[in-house]
Amino acid sequence: MPSTANRLKLIVGVDYGTTYSGISFALSNAADQQDIVYWTKYPGAFSHEAGHSVKAPTRIALAEENEDLGSNAWGYQVEPEMESYSMTKLLLDESTLLSDFDDPDVYSDSTDGLMRLPEGKSARFIATEYLRLLYNMFEKSKSQLFGSLNLDELPVEFWLTVPASWSEKARLLTKCAAVDAGFGSRPIDSVMLISEPEAAAHYTLKSSIRRLDTFVQKGHGVMVCDCGGGTVDITTYEIEEVQPLLKLREIAVGVAGKCGATFIDRNFFKLMSDRFGEAFTSLEPGLIGPGSAFMNQFEQRKKDFSGNNSSRRAFRLSLRMHKLKRSHAMDKYYERSSSSVLLTYEDLKELFDPAVQKVLSLIENQVQQADKVGEVSIDTIALVGGFGSSPYLVESVQSWCLDNNIRFTTPVSGAWSAIVRGAVLRGLEGSIVRERKCRRHYGFEIGRKYLPSDHSNYARSLRRVYTDAFGGLEYLTGFMKWQMSKGAKIDRDTEMICDVNQVVSGTKAHNICWTLFSCNLDEPPDTIENPRVETVGTVRFRIGLNHLLEAKKRNRNGKAHYRVAVKVHTQLCDDSGHLVFRILVGGAEIGRTTIALDE
Repeated sequence: MPSTANRLKLIVGVDYGTTYSGISFALSNAADQQDIVYWTKYPGAFSHEAGHSVKAPTRIALAEENEDLGSNAWGYQVEPEMESYSMTKLLLDESTLLSDFDDPDVYSDSTDGLMRLPEGKSARFIATEYLRLLYNMFEKSKSQLFGSLNLDELPVEFWLTVPASWSEKARLLTKCAAVDAGFGSRPIDSVMLISEPEAAAHYTLKSSIRRLDTFVQKGHGVMVCDCGGGTVDITTYEIEEVQPLLKLREIAVGVAGKCGATFIDRNFFKLMSDRFGEAFTSLEPGLIGPGSAFMNQFEQRKKDFSGNNSSRRAFRLSLRMHKLKRSHAMDKYYERSSSSVLLTYEDLKELFDPAVQKVLSLIENQVQQADKVGEVSIDTIALVGGFGSSPYLVESVQSWCLDNNIRFTTPVSGAWSAIVRGAVLRGLEGSIVRERKCRRHYGFEIGRKYLPSDHSNYARSLRRVYTDAFGGLEYLTGFMKWQMSKGAKIDRDTEMICDVNQVVSGTKAHNICWTLFSCNLDEPPDTIENPRVETVGTVRFRIGLNHLLEAKKRNRNGKAHYRVAVKVHTQLCDDSGHLVFRILVGGAEIGRTTIALDE
């Protein structure tokens, strides 16, 4: 397993998850994927169940809000009674429009008790503080594990996993949080992004090759269903090569939804609120919020829930509700002698089924997409991720596969660590995905000549009429110039090229700001008035005085106006894992940039 660089490096996979997070690593001279070490010695983990120690809870308690803490506590260190924050990863992508596959209540006020932020703080702040503690742990562990090496000269390549469906802003917020936390802080270190399903595919298929040669075959179609705590991400590949190196080609536009395991938690929270009203909702977050003894009991029941349970005896979850009024009807749901909430098999099934149906709908959608475009048939579905370990979900997906004559598999070592170990494999072996499908339409807004007879009903809150300073004609903003289509084939060399004549006034340097838009509809609209057109972010660059010398010039109203021919090359498949823009004027590159983050 040779590294792409001759110099010895440490490759580190970082999985910042909605509910659990983890790291794994290997030296770049690793001979085999079995040399990948996944970390299990998280602070406080020894007092908890060993099976969860391959990751730590994505939970943090701030010292400034907990007087008993001398410093921030994280993961297993966070006790139920502490003021703490969980599930905030989803808030990094809150500005993105919800899809048909998202839990419609993912950002609802009714679930504030489950997903909230400190007053005046952002999701990026919480991500940074959590990742800082994870990084500090890694730094201490690095010296213990690799003390025989010259650590000052050992480059570290961090591969941070993100949902494939995430917006460009969410990807950059995650990367910025990691960099602010200390990852990649040395000049010889770097931080890269990799999509979670791609990392999962890398590890799952590699481990399947080792386990059973006939399972992964050239020309077969494999769907990777990454079911995590917050998101479900589905990507489908054709296996182009197996030996000497595994190579894949994406055959359908990936689909995703914010309908992971926390969907079940939100359903449970609503069920408790509906049944017990204020007696439940008035309780402190430390009693019913994430990490509380009550939610830990539910987590255990959720983790073990199976459709094959022979017992229909109600489960008991201890919780004192002093405001609960006694009634005969309430005795069905609450046992006063043990101060316990009663939860039946039917209750759990009703909590699970909406999330499971979302997953099955995503799978069906992906199969239909592959058939529609005439690609290879899907032979195998690989289920990974934390939620992918749920017995009930495994049974449901396995049953669907049997009905549709599709093989079903999970990683040989379990679904939990597939993503973080796959991230390390990406650093060791390079990308195994030769060709991808663009998940959205991308383009820039342009102005066109204003024709009152055609354009008078434009949305004035979104668009405006202006007079072009160079030609003196009236133009209307808000027309879309789509540069890359949803479903287009992209590889590492693919660039989206946008040519625009930028008009500037005055003989001076000018700071320019362009807005990049996207749309996930199959057919993109012509203007920004369609509500499914989303702002990706702004691209900022500077046109200098030297660039005006070669531009067309016109004097109007006593002022010089210039028309500068600008090209923006957008790299959609950069190794960094996010969009990278090259700005060219007169054929010469004047700068590179990324989307500007305006929180």
